[in-house]
Amino acid sequence: MDLKIVSKKCWTFDRAGKRRQLNFDTCYPLVKGDRAQDGAVRIFRPRRDRCPECGGRLSDFLVLDGRDERLRFLGIDGIFTATACLGCIPWASPSYSRFTLDGGSTPIFPYEGSGEEAMEDQDVEQMGENPYVLADGPAPLFYGADWDETSTIGGFPFWIQDWEYTPCPDCGRPMKFVAKLSWEMLDFMEGNCYVEVCPECRVASMHHQQT
Repeated sequence: MDLKIVSKKCWTFDRAGKRRQLNFDTCYPLVKGDRAQDGAVRIFRPRRDRCPECGGRLSDFLVLDGRDERLRFLGIDGIFTATACLGCIPWASPSYSRFTLDGGSTPIFPYEGSGEEAMEDQDVEQMGENPYVLADGPAPLFYGADWDETSTIGGFPFWIQDWEYTPCPDCGRPMKFVAKLSWEMLDFMEGNCYVEVCPECRVASMHHQQT
């Protein structure tokens, strides 16, 4: 499918010729805050189950409560969770998972090209202890489309290499951009993790880019 990218929109056309937008018209940054007081967003939440590719603990890369008033623009009437392996993500891109609106998430294996070594459990735990929460108010639509160490929900991302809307493994359509998560903001590695969604199939995609 041909993608059309202009200054304010990114869209494609489905098989019926209907235009399908691939970004959201609202952008919220993640900022340091009190996670005990604001649970609308959680990033890199450690899980107990392990990656069958490398043996490391899996993480919920992104958890969004679509019922929060700030996240209503997503059109997700429940909890969106995207799950993958922190150790494998630089090599296994994209990684996919299936979500249910009650917060459930099941990663899709096997990965194509996984990491050689598992991350230590304490490192996965440390990533999950990050202080980031959703900002109280929205930012400009292109706030995340910058080199700065920013993580955002919605809007437009900064593509380090080139735009990459991954195909849904179920329906094959380009997935919709949900979030840009800055690895550097977490002192993890260089680059960004991009999270995308196919709302109809309830599939999440995560992939990595760096220079």
